[in-house]
Amino acid sequence: MKTRVIIIDGYVDEPAQFGVPPYISPDVRYVFGCYINRGVQPEYYTIDQIREREMWNSLNNCDHLILLGGVSVPGKYVGGNPLKYLELERIAKSAPKPLKIYHGPYTSGYTSAGGKTAQEIKNIGELYDCPVTGNIETYLYHLLKGDMPSESIGRDPEIQGIVAPLGAELIRQHPSFPDVICEIEVSTGCERKAHCSFCTEPLFYGRYAERGVKDILSEIEKLSENGARYFRLGRAANIIAYGSGGGQPAPERLRTLYTGIRKICPDLGMLHTDNANPGYIARYPEAEECVEIIAEYNTAGDSLSFGVESFDEGVISKNNLGIEPDRIIKACEMVNRIGSVRKDGIPALLPGINLLFGLIGETRETYEIDFDYLRRIKERNLMIRRINLRKVMIFPGTPLYRYTEKNKIKHFNKEFLKLKERIREEIDRPMLEKIFPVGTIINDVMIEYRKGNIAFGRKLGTYSILIGIRDQLKVGDKVSVKITEHGYRSITGVVIRDQEA
Repeated sequence: MKTRVIIIDGYVDEPAQFGVPPYISPDVRYVFGCYINRGVQPEYYTIDQIREREMWNSLNNCDHLILLGGVSVPGKYVGGNPLKYLELERIAKSAPKPLKIYHGPYTSGYTSAGGKTAQEIKNIGELYDCPVTGNIETYLYHLLKGDMPSESIGRDPEIQGIVAPLGAELIRQHPSFPDVICEIEVSTGCERKAHCSFCTEPLFYGRYAERGVKDILSEIEKLSENGARYFRLGRAANIIAYGSGGGQPAPERLRTLYTGIRKICPDLGMLHTDNANPGYIARYPEAEECVEIIAEYNTAGDSLSFGVESFDEGVISKNNLGIEPDRIIKACEMVNRIGSVRKDGIPALLPGINLLFGLIGETRETYEIDFDYLRRIKERNLMIRRINLRKVMIFPGTPLYRYTEKNKIKHFNKEFLKLKERIREEIDRPMLEKIFPVGTIINDVMIEYRKGNIAFGRKLGTYSILIGIRDQLKVGDKVSVKITEHGYRSITGVVIRDQEA
């Protein structure tokens, strides 16, 4: 069939999925693959390209318009700016003719910042013909066959196995190609039976489900054939649980996955992951072997993001966080013991800690407790790659949202700002000095932007460190850098010229 299709990548940022450049989400590749499977070559644009080229008025001249993206966690962005509600509305109103499909967090609600409750977009069914709340590739696969699928349709592994490899060629159209990080879906949902009060995983993805090793490797093989060299095993609430089916860890299955990736793409530039549950790590002895596997087969500078959220036992209990503070420290110790070995001068694998504020039961004392535990971690000579401090986004359908309908949550903005300052000064800088000591050489640092006489860049990776360089470098340049100074959240270095190498 001769059909003109426009796919707009509005970038997704969720607790278990990155899709903001230089990342590209799996969902947008799956959608591309659905059309390739039907013999249609879609046109792909990022939301930044739509903005920069002023393409709003040209979107009506197509048959299908698919918009993906949105955020359900607060963040600051350099590589691109995710879709805003007004843009979601503008795109719909600019294109009355085509069949319009939207998939992303805004089907549940929209908020522009952390610390706020997401408001339901009540007219989304008027703006978009198909606001898909279920699995996008299953929905689209059936729709293109001529079926009438439910917008809440669930995931079908067989369909995913068909369209994921077909969507691999999309990366060649990404504006960051070949320096694009392919987010690889490993699992969906969370293996925990009872979820945190704010969690959107069961809301967006339902019960815990894993992809088969064979399907993941098949997709990575096609991505590699299309020039991909940077991969993140994301789209998972807990990478350590992969292969477990929701039970105890299955190290051999994780090993099969990692060794398979290394065999398929021996010249890869990055193999990282993201989320891990510290309670799960501390509970199961088999988790240690899983951490060893990741540290052995990944590339340098990887981070396991621990969704700690709070060290305050009152907050932990009232929000069903399911972890004792001492177990968090135990998990940090394990990852440090295994992952602190240096690859290319950088630790192979370190924990990262996410702290979340605006939860049920929070008091002024919560901020002191959180800082005290971070101080204890530092005093034990443990390294933490980064500490993220965020205010919760409250989405309709979560237990936290239902709680706020009847109860008021206290906010402690002064304490939040004070805690952030103390962590930056007393924890972050000493950590950076330990992780990236003066003289450390970091290769393949890509310049992202300039500010005055300073160029800023990072090596592609998960939560890669920002490096300031006083040099006349252009955006897109790749250089090797020797570290000379440390800030609170970034480091400074000098370019290593060829004659110095």
